Amino acid sequence: MSASRGQKLHEMDKDLWLSKIWDEWLSSPVKSRSLADAETSGLLMGMRNHHGIFTTNRLRAARRLTGPGKFPLWPLTSYAESLTLNISMITRPNRKPSVKFTCPPEILRLPENLPSVWSWLKGLWGSTGGLYFPKTGYYLTLIVSDAELSQKTRNIISQTGLTWSEHRNEFTLRNHDDITTFLYNAGIESGALDFEEMTIIRSARNKANLVRNYDTANIARSVKAAHEQKRIAEKIFETGIIDSLPENFRELLRLRIENPDLSLEELGLRLNPPVSKSTVNYRWKKIRALINA
Repeated sequence: MSASRGQKLHEMDKDLWLSKIWDEWLSSPVKSRSLADAETSGLLMGMRNHHGIFTTNRLRAARRLTGPGKFPLWPLTSYAESLTLNISMITRPNRKPSVKFTCPPEILRLPENLPSVWSWLKGLWGSTGGLYFPKTGYYLTLIVSDAELSQKTRNIISQTGLTWSEHRNEFTLRNHDDITTFLYNAGIESGALDFEEMTIIRSARNKANLVRNYDTANIARSVKAAHEQKRIAEKIFETGIIDSLPENFRELLRLRIENPDLSLEELGLRLNPPVSKSTVNYRWKKIRALINA
């Protein structure tokens, strides 16, 4: 398989895996009304909000809130029976469709305990976050819309025990264990296990590439050095200096001319008697010194 085709297949695998992550997020069960309230709050806070009108072009976020799906949030909340959630679709030429929700802003409550913290972050991640696999590494992000929500998010993520980096209104996890913990606590348990497997495979692939590149570089250096030694040996024979050199040097020079692609170790094994790579290297240094004298 060519490298480009292998890369394309790897990209397809990655896209399929990310799709499975979001499918699991979308269909994950809700264990209580309080957790449904927290996730709904995080989900809506991550959307654009103008006086109780929430909009998003992430259709999966809309599906998570109202269905269709296994566990739509709104019917499971504590205020579903007393508050009305009005929904409409917005379509504009050459733009992604978006969904508009109208509901009282008082439902935007911050979580009060650690389980609710994770549910709130699960909702926020669904409406504003992402998980990314660039050429090297991986990272999970939460990108919030303004300074006020940024401060609220900062206070909440401090309770998770994870190592977040912050730049403007973007919060990022880059550590493999932290991302796994986030996914697991967000109810994406199969995705967390798959993420573990994917990172192990990627690490193994990267190590194999490093070894291959190291070997390739070493081979290139060896070939370059061997051809330089052959040039020196030919020059010594042409100038007649060869007759004034010790026999072990003459034998090494003849062997290099006859075998321009052998490594120093292989040259040493062909000498009589055989010598080590370090001895061959020492003799070449002496020969270069004679030439440069």
